[in-house]
Amino acid sequence: MHVTLGELATLLGAEVEGDEHLIISGIAPLERAQRGDLTFLTHRKYAPQLATSQASAVLAAPQQPVDRPAIRVSNPSLALITLLERFYPPQHPAAGIDMRAVLHAEVDIGEAVSIGPYAVIGRGTRLGNRVIVYPGTYIGEECVIGDDCVLYANVSIYARVHLGRQVIVHSGAVIGADGFGFYPLADGSYRKIPQVGRVVIGDAVEIGANTCIDRAMLGETVIESGVKLDNLVQIGHNTRVGAHSVLASQVGLSGSVRVGPRVRMGGQVGVSDHVTIGEGASIVGQSGIAQDIEPETTVWGSPAVTHTAFKRIHIYSQRLGALFQDVKQLRRRLERLEGRETRS
Repeated sequence: MHVTLGELATLLGAEVEGDEHLIISGIAPLERAQRGDLTFLTHRKYAPQLATSQASAVLAAPQQPVDRPAIRVSNPSLALITLLERFYPPQHPAAGIDMRAVLHAEVDIGEAVSIGPYAVIGRGTRLGNRVIVYPGTYIGEECVIGDDCVLYANVSIYARVHLGRQVIVHSGAVIGADGFGFYPLADGSYRKIPQVGRVVIGDAVEIGANTCIDRAMLGETVIESGVKLDNLVQIGHNTRVGAHSVLASQVGLSGSVRVGPRVRMGGQVGVSDHVTIGEGASIVGQSGIAQDIEPETTVWGSPAVTHTAFKRIHIYSQRLGALFQDVKQLRRRLERLEGRETRS
């Protein structure tokens, strides 16, 4: 990467402050940038670090004070994404089917598809155009993989799973395994409940490494378009996750949960079965959700309460020691007063 600061500004539709002919050879964060690098200020709290950065230029908001040439943009975070997409595009394998892949004779393959060695694809499955299947991935029978999907190495997709367009599935993810359904018997053992539904994934969904999405018992487990799932997320059977929701690592959703659109969950959130989480709700990490959550609400804690209630509980808990001492003193005073009354 060797471009001028002016060329980068043109790509972003932005203005240059300083030498537009300055050569930029890389993009790096403030603390790691060297001469020739473009760094970025995505939040004003990082501004003090700019003084010690070795970067030759900076990507910054219009009103942000800087001490070197700059590209001025209204949204530095979004501009940074544009630059990273331009100069560091994904390096996927070329189209073609490796001779070591195992494909059933009834697989339907679109144009410009790439299938790596030791991938296995079952009967009746259909791959759209420009699908990329990395080595060691398994796709079961009667699946649909939409255009421009990327399935990284060692992904497992069980039978009858439907992926929309532009879905990214990272290594180790399992989609369509049996839901956790067992009926307790009188002798203490369990009888397995057949899980005969399927999983339906919308468009532009990203599924993190080692994430698991269970098939429905009957009907569908649904991940709507635009959802982003981090690594190590568990989605139970018959659950629906609304469009553009974001679930961080180690979130666990039990069966038949309903998550509205634009919901955000921090890491290690746990949600009980049959709970409904309203549109736009935010759940802070490690919260335990046992009851329905209203739309546009922020909750915290286990069991979860509103953000305001959680802060109040936290403040009160910090004062318990002092309150305990006050009660002890009051009890002693009361005992002395009662003793005087008895003697009189």
